[in-house]
Amino acid sequence: MSETSTTQDSSRERIGRLFKNTGIYALGQVGLQILAALLTAILTWFLVPAELGLWSLAMMLLTGFMHLCNPGLHGSVTRFFFDHEHDEVAKQRFQGTVLSFLLLWSFGLCVVATFTGPSLFDALFNELPFWPYGALVVWMAFLGVLGVVPRAIWVASERSTSFVGVNMLGSAVNVVGSLGLVALTGLGVLGLFYARAASLIVLAIPFVIYSWRHVKLAWSWVDLRAALSFSLPLVPHLIAHWILGMSDRFIIERHYAHLGPEGAASGVETAAELGAEGSASLGLAAVGIYSAGYVFMEAVNLIAASMNNAWVPQFTRAHGQADQRPFVARSITYFMLAVGSMSAAMVVLSPTIVRVLFKAKYAFAAELAPILALGGLFQGLYYVFVAVLFYYKANRLVPVITIVSGAVNVALNLLWLPKYGLLGAAWATVVGYAVLVVGFGLAARRFQMPSFEGGRLARIAGVLVVVALGGLLIDGRLTLWVELAVKLALLGGGALALWRLGVFAARLPAAALDD
Repeated sequence: MSETSTTQDSSRERIGRLFKNTGIYALGQVGLQILAALLTAILTWFLVPAELGLWSLAMMLLTGFMHLCNPGLHGSVTRFFFDHEHDEVAKQRFQGTVLSFLLLWSFGLCVVATFTGPSLFDALFNELPFWPYGALVVWMAFLGVLGVVPRAIWVASERSTSFVGVNMLGSAVNVVGSLGLVALTGLGVLGLFYARAASLIVLAIPFVIYSWRHVKLAWSWVDLRAALSFSLPLVPHLIAHWILGMSDRFIIERHYAHLGPEGAASGVETAAELGAEGSASLGLAAVGIYSAGYVFMEAVNLIAASMNNAWVPQFTRAHGQADQRPFVARSITYFMLAVGSMSAAMVVLSPTIVRVLFKAKYAFAAELAPILALGGLFQGLYYVFVAVLFYYKANRLVPVITIVSGAVNVALNLLWLPKYGLLGAAWATVVGYAVLVVGFGLAARRFQMPSFEGGRLARIAGVLVVVALGGLLIDGRLTLWVELAVKLALLGGGALALWRLGVFAARLPAAALDD
């Protein structure tokens, strides 16, 4: 067998493993994201928009505070795993040092946040009290830190089943607990907090057991300096990325909370469209409606994150090797195909899903959902370019680009929200993530770039644009169930077109990569 043939076989094996691990990761994320969308639809029948808005703001804070409790050290564990892959002692010392630092740092930070939180919440929010919601967020973040090192190790070592196992466990506890506590106990939105806390406590058990058996606590100033040198430049990136993804809800809450009982911002949306039952809850109600549409963007990111978890270890090992360029190019094609297809599907289906599954108070989310699903496309594509920068450890470029993107998003929210309402906030999110992709694409070109299959990517883009536009033209013109059937047929036709155009061809190119 020739060397080219052997390489082709090896690459096909890796493509197969890429899709296998992506599928496993996607399954594991179902409980946290796609199932979360279904859970949101069910919760709309038990929670008013203001309650869902309060929950969304709290989860926004949980994400941001997690970036402070874990200053990017999951990235260090993943990246340095490959440097220590064949030295078990060095690997365990490095991982144990990171774990020890994370536990000490995050616990101290949570203690400080518990004492300073009430005054900060009073200054930042109109309708979100620190007790009990903020306090629960703070200590849920500490519980979340327990999984940072194990999860990073499982991703780097391609142990997708371990990653999925704990996610499925946590998802089951969270979903069952949320439904039970909200629907049966009368706790309202507080039931969501208790359910999420319970899922984190349950997940802490396997994380602690794994860390005790395989990582162990250790301390090395050399390893800690190396880890922080890699991760600390990522903290501004993580915070700016959080601002890019979450600041819209903070701005929405502040903006609508100051409106009078008549409701609308500059006449854009009425209180009825926002599902508000009074001026006191208008800010949180607006956040709740927006968050109901945002779940479709999160569904797109489900595919992107799952693909990224499976793809990064293979990319890190293969990039820079001439004989692996065809494999890397084809894997990027499939990455973009997966993200683009999910985004197009959500653009087409999300308005119908909102009208079918969500309570009438959330009807305005149908107008926001397809816009935000488009934002999910750009959110997912950025993973490809940031992987190049991480490969070359060019971390100092990362926060600069993300801060610019976050600043653009905040500025556009402040400019467009008063004029266009929640639709303006949704488009600001799309533009912010588009700036992110362009910025990282330009920065990655300073280094050796992977090849792209230009012809295949153009065919994919053409088909998905036609499908998305067709779905938008159909929307609202047919009876609800006929509309759903026609949209599903349209998506099926798009998949058939991609097949007929050779997008799924198994054969890898030997040299030319612009077919």
